[in-house]
Amino acid sequence: MSAKQQLTESLEDYLEAIAELIEVEGHAHAKEIAAKLNVKMPSVSGALRQLEKMGCIVYNTHYPVQLTAKGRLIARDVIRRHGILKRFFSEILGLPQDKASETACRLEHIVDADTIRRFVLFSEAIGKRTDARALQVYLTEALARPELKVLSECVPGEKAVAEKFGRNIGQNAEIPLKSGDEMTVEGFSLDRSAVRVTVSGGTFDVPTSLAENIWVRSRKKPKTLS
Repeated sequence: MSAKQQLTESLEDYLEAIAELIEVEGHAHAKEIAAKLNVKMPSVSGALRQLEKMGCIVYNTHYPVQLTAKGRLIARDVIRRHGILKRFFSEILGLPQDKASETACRLEHIVDADTIRRFVLFSEAIGKRTDARALQVYLTEALARPELKVLSECVPGEKAVAEKFGRNIGQNAEIPLKSGDEMTVEGFSLDRSAVRVTVSGGTFDVPTSLAENIWVRSRKKPKTLS
């Protein structure tokens, strides 16, 4: 079993903290590590002794802690995972920086290399591809008004009120609804190309491409059969 596999989440945090202190301050003393991780000195001493036994650091109580080649490799991998996850949570999911970092800290120890690779591919595709712009707009609108949902997410029998029309709807699109319209959702057409709704006694189909960008407020949950 490799050193990386033997490491606990806590010990990975120590290696990450040591590497970051060395990068910023030029050194990593035990007291600095304790302050950075907000732990007491006895805990730091115990963790550093474990890391030394694993061959990850050079530890002498009178000198700054040094990373071995093995320790640097592990720390670099943890920091990389943290950075990728933090960017995903902040730039794609729109979380505040502090919450994005906190969430990344909790997940960075359990996410494997293949999952990280998929995070990178997904993030870069949304951020850079022109054919992902509509998804970016949708995510921005969804995050801004979490109390709303798009018409295409409604279930048969659900009552809703049209609140706003998304920016993905072209200026020249013919929208069969107007803001404030109350409707009952009847369901999708068989080929799912349209959502059937009833408004003011009339029933008509809303193309799915429009329904995916019409934001509504649910008025009443449909009754389910017991």
